[in-house]
Amino acid sequence: MKKFALLLPIVLVLVACTKPEKPTPPTPVPPAPNTGTLRITLVPEWEGQPLQFFTEYRNFMDYRATVELVKMYFGNISMVEGTDTLLVKDVALFDLANAATVDIPVPEGAWSTMHAMLAVPAELNYADPALYGSGHPLSVSNGTYWTWATGYRYVMFEGRYDADPQSTATLTSAYALHPGMEPSLVEFGLSPSSGITIVKGQTTELQVRVAVDRFFHSDEFQIDLATEHTAHGNNIPLQWKLVNNVVKSMSLE
Repeated sequence: MKKFALLLPIVLVLVACTKPEKPTPPTPVPPAPNTGTLRITLVPEWEGQPLQFFTEYRNFMDYRATVELVKMYFGNISMVEGTDTLLVKDVALFDLANAATVDIPVPEGAWSTMHAMLAVPAELNYADPALYGSGHPLSVSNGTYWTWATGYRYVMFEGRYDADPQSTATLTSAYALHPGMEPSLVEFGLSPSSGITIVKGQTTELQVRVAVDRFFHSDEFQIDLATEHTAHGNNIPLQWKLVNNVVKSMSLE
């Protein structure tokens, strides 16, 4: 079986109380006439097994917990080879409970890395959502837009929990972690050991395993649902924990 490597996230930290400058996206390169398809599929798992939504699990703190919603945006998806970067898609939405596959036209060639941000690019984040139809990743029909913040939730992670591992009661306490806005922006790269080869007229699959159980913990960040169960753009430390854990949860088959 091929072995793959997951690049550590490159983080972007902004100073509070100042208006952030909008990041400059990679310059799009006109696609070559000979293109193939890069198919990115996110596969949700819990401790190495397929994730069952609305099913009770035990998290790393032995809390009873369910996962009821996982959505995330990849922004400025680019192919990288050496110092060359090719922007191939501005934004993609992955709903891990439903359709978690996105097809992207890419010029034929060999690449070492797929690079993206776990976010909506700033120039799109502040655009009018009414501009997008129901099939677009930025459509309001996806339920990811914050009207009050005029921007999007980069990640939506929701479920229910009970901090008492001995309890047998129905889970009623809800958690809703919704990172958004630039202080929650992280970038990452996915690098198969054999690279990513795009062939004209063919589909190259990039299957990304997402260990949803690791959203709650990593070597650096731990989330205690008893006290850290709500983030709606206003709890930056908690949002920062989650987005970093999400990036670290991803691996390639």
